[in-house]
Amino acid sequence: MAETKLVVVTGGEGFIGRDVRSVLLSGGDDVISLDRQNGRQSFGGLSLECDITDGQRVEEIFASMSRQVYGIAHLASTLRTASERDPKQATEVNILGSLNVLEAARKFGVARVVFASSISIYGSKGTQDDVSETDYTAPEDMYGAAKKYIEVLGNTYSHKFGIQFVSMRIPIVVGSGPGTATSAWRTDLLNALREARESQIVIPFAEDETLSIVHVEDLANAFATLSNAESIGHSVYNAPCEVWHLSQLKREIEALNPQVRVSFGDRVVSGFPRRLNCDRFKSEFGCVPNLSGHLRRAAQVKVQT
Repeated sequence: MAETKLVVVTGGEGFIGRDVRSVLLSGGDDVISLDRQNGRQSFGGLSLECDITDGQRVEEIFASMSRQVYGIAHLASTLRTASERDPKQATEVNILGSLNVLEAARKFGVARVVFASSISIYGSKGTQDDVSETDYTAPEDMYGAAKKYIEVLGNTYSHKFGIQFVSMRIPIVVGSGPGTATSAWRTDLLNALREARESQIVIPFAEDETLSIVHVEDLANAFATLSNAESIGHSVYNAPCEVWHLSQLKREIEALNPQVRVSFGDRVVSGFPRRLNCDRFKSEFGCVPNLSGHLRRAAQVKVQT
């Protein structure tokens, strides 16, 4: 019987991190979560409070491990809107914090680091452009620029120190659970379908816009796949996702739950591409995302509020 792997998940209490932990644990891995807001919810495994900008704390945790850490799922970051609000704090987390994680991987012999990058690394593209991993990267904001820098830094660590560094470029992520002030609609989509009451979802983008979207559970499965695959053919993958026209998304949600109404803002997609080509991941690992399936399952569970 193969020995279970020990995987550290940075940002393990976050929206994506919670599901990544759950999938890794259900697959038989041992998981340690590092998050500066430790203990908000219990998702199994060991949870430790850790701000990744504190390099000494990160190293102390790795030094205290009673067994070898096989991999790191590096999800901790300051997101796009927050990065614009506080550039200094975002730089400390996204760049210095990531450097601390890579240094821990180097010093303590971690075999693989899977990094949560972003499609913001590409910058804006034309409406019909289908963007693949071989396309030119030209980030237009601090968040995308930081992700590009860490991809380059991680690849340098890979070549110099033998750490297998793999980047997953993530599009719009939706799922159930608590939302955030800047992107509540991403959780409202699923939460509203589950509720037995009238509700309104406001998507900030214009109704005629197109977005590449992935459900958080499908994304977590993709992270677990990269963490545990025996062999990996590339150092970067677009996350498996689907391209949705927002008017189509509105029709599907309102058909599943007639008590839900979807409205739109006037925001135009900028700073990241609309259409993401994820054939590389699908062909190598056979992962097929299914947002419609997640929407249907959410609508089948009605919760009285």
